[in-house]
Amino acid sequence: MDKESIAPLIALAGICGLSLVIAWVTRYHPPRQINLLYGYRTTRSMRTPATWQEANTYFAHYFWRLSWTLPVLAATAYLLLGDARALVVLLAGWVLGLLIGVVRTERRLKRLFDDNGQPRN
Repeated sequence: MDKESIAPLIALAGICGLSLVIAWVTRYHPPRQINLLYGYRTTRSMRTPATWQEANTYFAHYFWRLSWTLPVLAATAYLLLGDARALVVLLAGWVLGLLIGVVRTERRLKRLFDDNGQPRN
């Protein structure tokens, strides 16, 4: 393998590895208090400690599962499409997966809590 063909492999592995590390940290060491630096931060999730806890727990589990699918997506794209296009497919899948996770988490918060962050009966 030459340098040109190994660079995309390193990038693919790096993205997958970074995603798994971030997912592990958010799942096993979630933020304990509402803050602006770390955790799932949206207006709805930051309303109360209960919404904060639910959003961070739910999204962390989702992101953990998403992160384990990325190496499969990367390997499949690399085998079928080649170097550079596999990187584009991985990044597109990662961004799409994150967007789906945000939508799912926000819908869950809306279903479980009212607009003031109080649990629905």
